[in-house]
Amino acid sequence: MLSGGIDVLLETPPDNVAQFRDDANYQVVEAVGPHVWYVMLNAKDGPFADKRVRQAVNYAVNKESLVNDVLQGTADVSAGPIPPAFNWAYNEDVAPYPYDPEKAKELLAEAGAEGAKLTFLVTEGGSGMLDPVPMGTAIQADLAAVGLDVEIKTYEWNTFLSEVNPGLEGKGDMAEMAWMTSDPDTLPFLTLRSAAFPAEGGFNSSYYSNPEVDALLDKARLSTDPAERGELYKQVQAITHEDAPWLFVANWKQNAVVTSAVGDFELQPDFSLVLRDVTKQ
Repeated sequence: MLSGGIDVLLETPPDNVAQFRDDANYQVVEAVGPHVWYVMLNAKDGPFADKRVRQAVNYAVNKESLVNDVLQGTADVSAGPIPPAFNWAYNEDVAPYPYDPEKAKELLAEAGAEGAKLTFLVTEGGSGMLDPVPMGTAIQADLAAVGLDVEIKTYEWNTFLSEVNPGLEGKGDMAEMAWMTSDPDTLPFLTLRSAAFPAEGGFNSSYYSNPEVDALLDKARLSTDPAERGELYKQVQAITHEDAPWLFVANWKQNAVVTSAVGDFELQPDFSLVLRDVTKQ
């Protein structure tokens, strides 16, 4: 019989996973998960009201370094609001923004935003947040390298939510966030529709609004055809990638550490723990 914490260590922190990788007594098991780690950008007022500035920060941040160095390889670079765990709705033609500081500087110059001062709300911890303080500090450094002056304000998780959920207006230009969902509809429907502004009871704290995205999400929610829904979400992925309402950062890879005595252990894309076929010597 498997016992959690002895034979199987689930949702292991990044540095703990790293210590087991070269230990012959253990196996590190990984799989994609329905997780998105991103930074909301205030599209209502301030520098991020200009799409070029939002795109610029996506080029400016070295996301490969974030997932490989800060998160120790426990995440992949994100390309948008639909995580790859939902493979039927994930748009593989949409690639993550490459790390290109020079392109970022060009866009900032076009927008007249060189040297812009930004306030970045960062949490000390929270569900799915993946080392938020080191992540925020690394993002701050990358943005400084392209000339942006970023001030970090750090909050305990519940205080952070009380600041961010009512909307970023008057409080900040950027804010970290992470979601884990059971359907590709949940995150964009609650955070990217115009009807999901905080004043309307939603979580679109960055005030992103695109009527085409609104229509696609409304149609996808009503459709009973999985193939049609998948195509609609792929369109959402493409449009929001271009509009860049967020700094798209990471998709956490589920990870578990099992002893070498455990066989046939697999992680499920929906976070279910299925032990039916698992063996133990």
